[in-house]
Amino acid sequence: MNQRTPILIVDDDEILLEMLRSGLSTDDFRCAVAHTASSAIELLRATPFEVMVVDVVLPDLDGFELTRRAKILRPKMAVIIMTGYIDDFSYDRALEAGASDFIKKPFTFREMQARIKHVRMHEEVRSLLHKDELTDLYNRRGFFTLVEYLLKMAKRQKKCLFMLYADLDNLKYINDTWGHQEGDRALIAVAQILTKNFRESDIIARIGGDEFVVIPVGTAGDHVDSIFDRLYKAVEDYNSMNKRDYHISISAGMAFYDPENPSSIDELLAEGDKSMYEWKRRRKNS
Repeated sequence: MNQRTPILIVDDDEILLEMLRSGLSTDDFRCAVAHTASSAIELLRATPFEVMVVDVVLPDLDGFELTRRAKILRPKMAVIIMTGYIDDFSYDRALEAGASDFIKKPFTFREMQARIKHVRMHEEVRSLLHKDELTDLYNRRGFFTLVEYLLKMAKRQKKCLFMLYADLDNLKYINDTWGHQEGDRALIAVAQILTKNFRESDIIARIGGDEFVVIPVGTAGDHVDSIFDRLYKAVEDYNSMNKRDYHISISAGMAFYDPENPSSIDELLAEGDKSMYEWKRRRKNS
C-alpha cells in the first residue's frame, strides 16, 4: 500500500519544477507539478494533496490568491509559499491567504523536506484539536476556525453562501430506550449520511450534542430545495439499507450569508437554528 505523501508543486520555472519533482520523489513523497494556477486548481479538484508548495509569482494568479482558492477546495491541505523576493514578501498576507509556512529561494532539498514534514506535523496536531472524536467530523472549534476564513473570502469575493443546519431527531428517546451506545451509533450514522451526501471540500461539523452544520452547500436560492430533497432521500436510503428498531430522522434548516450585508458565524448559526425549528413546527402541524 502506497503511503507516500501526495504533494503539488506550482511554479512556472520548468527547470526548478523538474528538480523539485525528482529531488522530492522519494519513499516519503509523491509529487505532481503545475505551471499555472489554473492547472493547479484542476489537479486539486481531482486529487487530495496533503501539501502544496507554490511560488508567489505565477502567470495567471499570484501564489496568495491560488492559496486562498486552494484552501477552499482542500481545507486540510498545508501550503508552503516560495519567494525569491524576501524584502517584498508579506508573511501576514501569506497567513491571511491560508499558508502554513514560507521558504526563501534558493533552498536545499533538505530544507524543503524539513519544511514539508514540519507543516504536515503541524496540520496533524491541529486536526486532532479540531476533530470530533465520535463522528470524525470537525468539532465546534474546527468549524469556527475554518468558517471564519471562509466568510472573509466570501465577503472579499462578494460571494453568497448557504449553510445547512441539521439535528438528529429524538436522540434523547434513543438514549433512554436503547442506551447511550445506540445514541452514539445514531450520531455516527448522521455523520456518514452527511459525508456521503456533500462534497469533500464542504465543511461538515458536529457543533453540539445532536447538531450538525454543512457549509457551503450552494450559492443560489434555487439550489436550496434540491439540497433538502437530496438529503432526505439519503436518509430514506440509509434507513432502508440498515434495519434497526428505530429510523434515523433529521430536521434541517438553511442560513444565508449575504456579502453585501455580512453576518457573523453566531448570527448564521442562529438563523439556521431558527429555520430548522420552523421546519420542525410545520412538519408537526402537518
